[in-house]
Amino acid sequence: MSRSFSFDQLDAFVAGAVGPPGARTFYLQARTGTQVVSFKAEKEQVAMLGRYLGQLASAMGPVEADRDVVGLVEPVEPEWSVGALAVGVDEEAGVIHVTAEELTGDTFGEDVTDEYIDELLEVEPDGAEARFTLTLGQAVAFAEAAQDLMEAGRPPCRLCGRPIGPEGHACPRWN
Repeated sequence: MSRSFSFDQLDAFVAGAVGPPGARTFYLQARTGTQVVSFKAEKEQVAMLGRYLGQLASAMGPVEADRDVVGLVEPVEPEWSVGALAVGVDEEAGVIHVTAEELTGDTFGEDVTDEYIDELLEVEPDGAEARFTLTLGQAVAFAEAAQDLMEAGRPPCRLCGRPIGPEGHACPRWN
């Protein structure tokens, strides 16, 4: 079984990618003191988390980004892959809580019915989880860095929105 983590005070919470555009592997990474913990994530998870954290932080008031000058610490050795992400807000304390749950394979291949969903909600998750408490400045910095990371990828086709690789693009709208 994988390890779970809880970070109440972080020096940094960053997103990063390793590899060339089109073949990048995305990560979430938390640092506190000399401890560095990484989790493999999907590009869409990083993008959505970045957008959501940015929206939450801006809704809580104007905040200066608490930028991390180090970025992703390599070599990256992920603890596990992220399945689900959840975000909560403690307005009184002025912090945002992010919870990442480990991706487990035990729910794949099932027919998704209302009964099946009810069963899943009653069962404790088998995988590990990581909890991160972010300051508003860290949330804003994560959002900005995630946006920069998305923009550093392959450019989208102006007709269909799919990424254009170095070898070109077979746009379905040209058929």
